Amino acid sequence: MTTDDGMRAVIDKLGSTPGETLTPERVEAIQTAMHEELGRFINTTSYFVLGSYAEEERPRLEAVRDHLASEVQHSSTDEEVEAFLMDEILDISEFFTSKFKLLASYADNIVGVYEHSKGGHAWEAGYIDQPTYRDRTRAFYRSYDTEEEEYAAYDAMFAHYLLSMERVDRANTWTDPDDLLEEVRAAYVDQ
Repeated sequence: MTTDDGMRAVIDKLGSTPGETLTPERVEAIQTAMHEELGRFINTTSYFVLGSYAEEERPRLEAVRDHLASEVQHSSTDEEVEAFLMDEILDISEFFTSKFKLLASYADNIVGVYEHSKGGHAWEAGYIDQPTYRDRTRAFYRSYDTEEEEYAAYDAMFAHYLLSMERVDRANTWTDPDDLLEEVRAAYVDQ
């Protein structure tokens, strides 16, 4: 399959979901964005960093992104590294879930940084909990001092997702931002 055939297949899938209709202008804009933006995945090792974009949590996602971009790059002299957040790439915002699915499909590594289960990142975690993505996914989740705090942070469904990731050795816990970056380093840089 050529790149154009592959892109056409992706675009066809975008417009096939009920409620998603693509005008010819929108198809052209998506094709342009895919050529310009997704080309960065060729000859690179990519890290798609997920989690809450809330004001308090986003700085930790950015720190993980920056840490991966600099530390993994320095540890590997022969490969380019691309670490990114969802809102930094491929502007097809009216098809938000489709954009997420595209980026998850293209990324070499999916890095979940979790502090709670309130928000869209809980849906994202559910989506990437499929066999297609599981081997490329690692969850870094915040642990709390007490069981009550832990229950308040993670609902039952999300807690079971984290437990399932632990069972396949794809989860790491952290308590403060310094711990988080050390866990990321241990998982991706010191391996």
